[in-house]
Amino acid sequence: MQLTQDVIRLSKTYKTPFLLVDLEQLRQNYRDIKSSIDNVEIFYAMKANDNPVILAELAKEGCSFEISSLQELKTVQKLNVKPEQIMCFNSIKNAEFLKEMHKHKIKVMAFDSKDEIDKIAKYAPHSELVLRVNVTNEGSEWPLTKKFGIDAVEAVPLMKYAQRKKVKIIGLTFHVGSQCLNKNNWASALLVCEEIWHQAAKIGVNLSFISLGGGIPVKHMKQIPSMKEIGDVINKSIKKNFTTIKNNLRITIEPGRGLVGDTAIMVTKVVGRAKRGTEDWLYIDAGVFNGFMETIEGFTYELKTEKNGKKKLVTIAGPSCDSVDIPFKNVMLPSVKIDDYIYAINAGAYTTVYAAPFNGFAVPEVHFINK
Repeated sequence: MQLTQDVIRLSKTYKTPFLLVDLEQLRQNYRDIKSSIDNVEIFYAMKANDNPVILAELAKEGCSFEISSLQELKTVQKLNVKPEQIMCFNSIKNAEFLKEMHKHKIKVMAFDSKDEIDKIAKYAPHSELVLRVNVTNEGSEWPLTKKFGIDAVEAVPLMKYAQRKKVKIIGLTFHVGSQCLNKNNWASALLVCEEIWHQAAKIGVNLSFISLGGGIPVKHMKQIPSMKEIGDVINKSIKKNFTTIKNNLRITIEPGRGLVGDTAIMVTKVVGRAKRGTEDWLYIDAGVFNGFMETIEGFTYELKTEKNGKKKLVTIAGPSCDSVDIPFKNVMLPSVKIDDYIYAINAGAYTTVYAAPFNGFAVPEVHFINK
């Protein structure tokens, strides 16, 4: 979302901090993904931003939803979507969650361990399983390794175990890493999937489903591949690697950041300034705990102000009395004063949804344009 004069004027009508979301950009992002990948079904990873207005808008577009918890299931059911429009790619699920999905006929879910197979066989025996496979995350801002997924060499033994437990395996899923800047990661992942696909057929497991995971990037401080470029890589890889079954292949993708990340601006206000030795510090009313949690691991946003002139190096801290609350370090900004606005661009994902009212500082409200 671009910082325009209209956005600046509108910002002055709301109390900071707040997230300003452009619903037209959301709609366009959905359509861009849909048109870039052949025959794809989009399942929004609602963990990125579960605001009910955003969910409802995506449902209107025909979007489906990827859930990871019982509460997310309850939230998405309020949209009156069909059970087949809900999937779960969290590969670790508790018994209560499995029972509820089974009750509501939500079948497609991920797994990556024997214990998960045991739970699914017991609590959701008619499920359709998708095995999560580790693939390269090279070039991603947030590599997703170790916590989820298995190496390719472990796939067949785990499938054999699933066969003994009489649960149905329909496909494979992977994740190329959040905010993936390397479009070829999808090609590498699909090559891994092709090899597992053939190995599975040899033991009588005939797969028909590929989940492309998440990872679609939005623009922050680095150049990113376009959705069309990513789509071209995926389309060519599927055409090359899955030629014999492509007409019967179900393809899904589960974007989170890629759908909502660039739809919003976080609007904050300067509440304090200080000189700490040789360093200039600014204090704003949104920090690590109430909006910028991702920055704790070094992730950053493009920051803008309404000021012009020579820029200087500043450290930007949040409002709380916790020394960890320093979302932005070594930032170049024009000189600003108390009550000036600072805008974090493309902050629609993993901001308000991560936030908590720690130390009494409120979670930013969410406002919308282009409803």
